[in-house]
Amino acid sequence: MLMEMVKLLFSRYSEMVPPNRTNFVEGDVSDQTGKVFLVTGGSSGIGLELSRILYYKGGRVFIGGRSETSFAAAVESIKSAPAEGCENSKVRGTLEFLAMDLCDLTTIKHAADELLSKVDRLDIAWYNAGVMAPPAGSKTKQGFELQWGTNVLGHFLLNKYLSDLQMKTAKNAPRGAVRTIWVSSIGHNLGPKPNLINIDDVNFENVSNPDPWVGYGQSKAGDIVLAYEYANHVSGSGIASFSVHPGNLKTNLTRHQGIWGQKLAQRVLKEPRYGALTELYAGFSDEPIDNDLSTKYIIPWGRIGRMNETLNMALQNEDFGTKVWNLCEKQVAPYD
Repeated sequence: MLMEMVKLLFSRYSEMVPPNRTNFVEGDVSDQTGKVFLVTGGSSGIGLELSRILYYKGGRVFIGGRSETSFAAAVESIKSAPAEGCENSKVRGTLEFLAMDLCDLTTIKHAADELLSKVDRLDIAWYNAGVMAPPAGSKTKQGFELQWGTNVLGHFLLNKYLSDLQMKTAKNAPRGAVRTIWVSSIGHNLGPKPNLINIDDVNFENVSNPDPWVGYGQSKAGDIVLAYEYANHVSGSGIASFSVHPGNLKTNLTRHQGIWGQKLAQRVLKEPRYGALTELYAGFSDEPIDNDLSTKYIIPWGRIGRMNETLNMALQNEDFGTKVWNLCEKQVAPYD
């Protein structure tokens, strides 16, 4: 028991303060010409850097976001500055905008339909977009707690529309090559007790002065559960479904932290490329692929880590994951 506790503490410290070396970099990814990728939130931060790499590997990259203006700026940034190690490469992909607002579930079907009308495959989806610790009481267009509605329900509904296409793609692909990546965070440990998700009150309607950080933790625990449960739903299809903590990084996720919080973040956090490499590892590394295509929780900068033990036990020993999945089904049903 003591040794297991030491391992857990070391794992958590290593996740918070990862080594400077990276285990998986741009050069580890082969030419991806002909492959189709989706990156939500791909116009800024980690998503932008991930999209940059995919473009210079020849991928057809769909960037999901709210603003076509932001997308245009991202395209300019990507085309003017190659990904590291790709400066002399002649390979180029394409970048395409997919209009969606994850905090408005009524926009998801239109975005999915647009993608489905343009492609006949989807190799990897990175559900990367998110919001962190907004002002207390923030809601989505449908009245859900903003972080639960955006980080969990928006991606859950999008994935529901795209799952059949990924299963079709997996039929003609090597086992584990088609992947769905659910971006979580070390912040999932902040979720409400006992199991990090308050299934009976995910909107904190019965909590006075709800803490936005607890809400953030709940949403990121939700992403881990969705990765786990989705793997169960597509078991035998060859699709890999992983959750990933990309790292503590300089992105616009810190925009709600005030001027001093943002100044501190700029001093102590890493550049977004590191997070992109973590997500790249989750998408392309062979290391997480074994007899079990689920349950992998990827940590910086491309390693298999350990999710919160309480959450892990709930997923292993109870029908907790099924309850969370069914709750999401119920909440998105009016917009399906």
